[in-house]
Amino acid sequence: MNVQCSRKVFAPKGGGAELQIMICAPSVESALKVALDSIPQGFNVIAGRLFLDELTAVPPIGAPFDAISVVRERPLGDHPVSLWIWTSAPSLASGLLVWSANLVSDKEDVYDQTYEILRNYQQFLTSQGLNISDNCIRTWFFVDDIDHKYADFVRARREFFDTVGLRCDTHYIASTGIFGVPGNRPATGGDVMLDAFALRDPEKCAIRYLNAYSHLSPTSLYGVTFERGTVVEYDDRNHIFISGTASIDSHGKVVHAANVGKQCDRMMENVSVLLSEADATMKDVQMAIVYLRNSEDLDIVQQRLSYILRNIPHTYLLAPVCRPEWLVEIECMAVTSL
Repeated sequence: MNVQCSRKVFAPKGGGAELQIMICAPSVESALKVALDSIPQGFNVIAGRLFLDELTAVPPIGAPFDAISVVRERPLGDHPVSLWIWTSAPSLASGLLVWSANLVSDKEDVYDQTYEILRNYQQFLTSQGLNISDNCIRTWFFVDDIDHKYADFVRARREFFDTVGLRCDTHYIASTGIFGVPGNRPATGGDVMLDAFALRDPEKCAIRYLNAYSHLSPTSLYGVTFERGTVVEYDDRNHIFISGTASIDSHGKVVHAANVGKQCDRMMENVSVLLSEADATMKDVQMAIVYLRNSEDLDIVQQRLSYILRNIPHTYLLAPVCRPEWLVEIECMAVTSL
């Protein structure tokens, strides 16, 4: 069975270790088996996402992976399936995280889908005594036909956020907005899918936002509504969520249009500056996902990133970024000890 599996462990002195797993496999079943065999006894699955090509069927997925996200973003390389799994031994951090996945709407219009998804997510959080503005710390929005539908998605998110007090003078949420199709798309709708993390009790931790204004603009400068990164400080560690990051400058402009290699360089420079604001480096990164607009750029992107990501579980996906000029984007998560 030709399966590639990469793992990285964060093991603080006081216990509560975390394990990030990234698998590339010929089938969903083989990926899930390797993941299950990789999880140490006493560890629980915090979150996960299954990345599939257009043709691979989604089989029934049982525990402990029944809550993972399933999205159609074609893995680039030798296998049609990639799987990301985040597991942890018991800790304050793992106990506070609330994972939600595969949130879709059967509305026909992208604006209406986005608004309904966010309204339903808010209702779910409210049922748990939580809310989006105070408790949600990370989102992923997958948008089909992103070149044509992104504007309506952006407008709906901005207008919903305004109703719950998420504005440029308060704060937004770390996020990735990227092409993707739900693994189990409803008969109607399904142009937008949401995955998200919330915190059960933010008073037990501290939250701050990353800006890197020397290199990146506020997202509101060009009409979108997310944070570049978020740091969640617990009792013994920081979780650092870096949003989808591309080759952009402090004026919100695309840097190195039409040159994917140079875009990789600027993209990683931006990520490094964001991490430095959190007192972290690439050595602290536990997982990464790289999105490419064009599959033929894979060799160049791998040449630029393979050394940087050599010790980090990661995968490359065919998933156009929200601006046609952006050829590559990366997101990552880091953890540091306190």
